[in-house]
Amino acid sequence: MGQRGYYRHPTIRGDSVVFVSEDDLWAVDRRGGEARRLTANPGMQAFPRLSPDGESIAFTSRDEGVGEVFVMPAGGGAARRLSHFGANTIVAGWSGDGARVIVATDHRQPFTGWHHLWTVPASGGPATPVGLGPAVAMVEAPSGRGVVISRHGLDPARWKRYRGGRAGTLWIDRDGSGEFEVLVDLAGNLASPMWIGRRIWFVSDHEGVGNLYSVTPTGRGLTRHTDHDDFYVRFPDTDGRRVVYHAGADLFVLDVATGEREVIDVRIPSSRPQLNREFVTPGRYLESVDLHPQGHSLALTARGGAFTMPLWEGAPRRHGDVSRHRRRLTTWLPDGERIVSVTDQAGEEALIVELADGSGEPILIERDFGRIRSIDPAPGGASRVALTNHRHEVLIVDLSRRSLRMVHRSPHTWIEGTAWSPDGRWLAFSAALTRLTSTIHLFDTANRKLHALGEPRFRDVSPCFDPSGRYLAFLSGRVFDPVADGHFHDHGFPRAVIPVVIPLEPGAYSPFSVENRMPRAPGGSNGEEQKKEDPPAIEPGALMARAQVVPVPPGRLGSLAFASGRLYFVSHPIVGSRPVS
Repeated sequence: MGQRGYYRHPTIRGDSVVFVSEDDLWAVDRRGGEARRLTANPGMQAFPRLSPDGESIAFTSRDEGVGEVFVMPAGGGAARRLSHFGANTIVAGWSGDGARVIVATDHRQPFTGWHHLWTVPASGGPATPVGLGPAVAMVEAPSGRGVVISRHGLDPARWKRYRGGRAGTLWIDRDGSGEFEVLVDLAGNLASPMWIGRRIWFVSDHEGVGNLYSVTPTGRGLTRHTDHDDFYVRFPDTDGRRVVYHAGADLFVLDVATGEREVIDVRIPSSRPQLNREFVTPGRYLESVDLHPQGHSLALTARGGAFTMPLWEGAPRRHGDVSRHRRRLTTWLPDGERIVSVTDQAGEEALIVELADGSGEPILIERDFGRIRSIDPAPGGASRVALTNHRHEVLIVDLSRRSLRMVHRSPHTWIEGTAWSPDGRWLAFSAALTRLTSTIHLFDTANRKLHALGEPRFRDVSPCFDPSGRYLAFLSGRVFDPVADGHFHDHGFPRAVIPVVIPLEPGAYSPFSVENRMPRAPGGSNGEEQKKEDPPAIEPGALMARAQVVPVPPGRLGSLAFASGRLYFVSHPIVGSRPVS
């Protein structure tokens, strides 16, 4: 007994329909029934087109790398490769006499997807450019005089209701003179022309959903032939008497003369290999990683799933149902026993808190969080996390009370970094105060007061506290050392960012201050990391006056982080825009 599948790219000649499912070619009677597999190839097969006599199938195949044109007998058999473009190639149809296959390819073009039309002999031989400029489809008039081409519009369902300059248009040369003009002016995305009798059929979404329409060669007499209001009509093909297309996962056939439309009841005798389990290397799908507070385990997100795992032994544990909901930004809470993640299981994004050992019931916290961009748990005090979102907001969520407080909202751009003080009282973050500048802010959770550190003169981002709570560091784009351009009389600032450290204790000095540092032996410690004191009382109004840059070369810096007695940052090399071969 056959099964149903997802069917696409149909083509028809007479009572035979060829289509794509499971990336292979299948054949079925136009009245439906059990389909017959034509290919079982390792690569993807797509865009089949039956020849005018119905004896051959031209199609695009990736069996040998990039998509190229192949041809095979319609009844099945070995395929022959016709093209060697080495570029993105789509089969668009056949010439009227069936001697040549019409293809659209970006071969020899400066941009990917900049398709032009070529013809390839069905018996083999060099390809010939058609020379009509950018186009993805071409159909000839049944009389042999006149041609219609489609520009830009390959599949409007992939760009629904697009109305910009790349919207698909149809151009017609009515008498074969070589002079083209726009066939019909509709405020939609037009594609897939078919010249049937005295009318030209095509797909358009100018009324909202892609359906089949037709006009005369003069562009008049617009007629709608289908009435889909859910799925677009996609990739239609015709033999002159019937039109076949797919919408959603189904194939449809429409009688041109009567206008009657039927679903082709297709069943494929397949073992459904694409539904089998698949084992993949997760590293390339890794989305986020967070180290356990004691350093012995990881919480990570990969392929939309949340996992916890020890570093050296034991198996990973998955949290949540497989493939039912997406997880993001999985993070350890300070107790080392719980994790918090973003989940979409409630429809909108929510937070979910659960025990790392898998016991107990997860706690779902639903609030208007927006699209969460970062999670930063508070290290002390109440069970809280700081969030940033797509609305440029800083939020504090009390996980125990399930309450939400908005701390700040920038009218300009993203929040660039959050950091908690070791005692969990202060939250530091970077927010833009003007269109081009940002500054570090401190929020006091004890009295709920917000302080901006200094004037918005530079781009200060990525704040972090040292583990003792004595210093606050951040990255600042405040170095203006111009570098001359090699081609033009111009200067730029590619090395503009430098770390800055602020001593939080009144009267304290920067650990990088040479004049205040005690003498020490080469390689020895200055004793800073040995001091164990209570965090100082922070006076936000006086902090920026004590700021001092770290004595390192400026550059393209990022990912600032403190450790005991150490300050780490990442320095990115300055590279060009061209890919390195």
